[in-house]
Amino acid sequence: MRDVPWRSLGPVLLIAGLGSCSVVILAIARAGGIGGYTTHPVSTLALAGGATGVALLSRRSAGRTGRWLLALAAAVLVYLMLGAFAVVAVTADSALTPFLLGAWGGWWPIPLAVLQLAALRADPRARRWSIGFGVVVTGAAVCLALALEPVKPFAGHPPAAPDGWRTAAATAASTILISVVMLAVVLFLAHRARRVPVDERAGAALAAAAAAVAPLSIIVCMGTAVASGPGDIAPTDGSVVYLVSLAGGCLVGAWALIASTNVRWLLSGVLGGYAAIGVTLAVTWTGAALRPEGPLISGLAVASVTAVIGVAWWRASTALTAFVHPVVPQPAEPPPARESPPGLEVLSPREREVLALVATGARDAAIAEHLHLSQRTVETHLRRIFIKLGLESDDGRNRRLLAARAWLEAVGTDVPTDR
Repeated sequence: MRDVPWRSLGPVLLIAGLGSCSVVILAIARAGGIGGYTTHPVSTLALAGGATGVALLSRRSAGRTGRWLLALAAAVLVYLMLGAFAVVAVTADSALTPFLLGAWGGWWPIPLAVLQLAALRADPRARRWSIGFGVVVTGAAVCLALALEPVKPFAGHPPAAPDGWRTAAATAASTILISVVMLAVVLFLAHRARRVPVDERAGAALAAAAAAVAPLSIIVCMGTAVASGPGDIAPTDGSVVYLVSLAGGCLVGAWALIASTNVRWLLSGVLGGYAAIGVTLAVTWTGAALRPEGPLISGLAVASVTAVIGVAWWRASTALTAFVHPVVPQPAEPPPARESPPGLEVLSPREREVLALVATGARDAAIAEHLHLSQRTVETHLRRIFIKLGLESDDGRNRRLLAARAWLEAVGTDVPTDR
């Protein structure tokens, strides 16, 4: 990770403390007989751990990114706390129950939106789009919260039971809008990653990967719902899986936004999440469809589908890694030369290094890679070399070839003839 000063530990301790209190409240409620995925220990610990982990990562990032990560940790924590407040309100039959249940039910896209906003704000060229994105998702989340109508007091159903809600058309429309907009952000950032210079590809690709966590979490939720029929997945278990994926996804996304190493593993991990949900859905439906054919046929089909998706994941990960870290041919080592070759005393030591590599036939990108410079810096050195050697204009001549010839003559190497 980038070497930046450690930020204050206070926000981390506050988030960890509030998360622990929420976990304890929900554990007490579950012990008192209130079930549902809101009080499930796996989901509560995942949300508390995810919020604390993101807060810890925010300490290793200075400036705007660190503040966005702290906001992400707070958003995950609020989701957990709203669940605790809603359970307490339902238990006490409080007048605030409809409000708290609506706020809790409409909060799920907020952590994902904050993660995507952090990814957008990390790219200076994409920041102007972040305001419109935030307005659209916030508006859809508010509509989602208002459209949810809890069946008070859940008529015997535990809080968060799927059959404890009346789903309005506005709820489905808001969910679809949020999903489409979040997918559009991923495609936008992926397109941006294709257009940036080579030395910026890793950061741009990681920002796109961080943004891809949001639609992946939605796909996990919808995927478990789709697989619940033939796969006999209980709705509560599927919801627990979603909350765990949300907390873990926010943690992985936050890591991607501040990482400077392990780029390949992070990109492969996000792609692996999509591959895993693809395998889950494909295996569930394939196994269910071929069950009458017997265990041998269905087992072979499931194994084949899993292998195909695994190979696709491997090929995609390899291609993405090659895109982020392209192999740049290393230039040949320049011929040995005296400290200041005759006739080239006007050049600085760095300019002589650049000219020596030009004489080997290396192009600007290879020279930049070899000398650990940016390509723009190499171009600046070349302009200065041409000026000092009196090659300020082409005059129908190839300045690069003439400069290389001057170097080779100065170091006593055979000079190639003109083509």
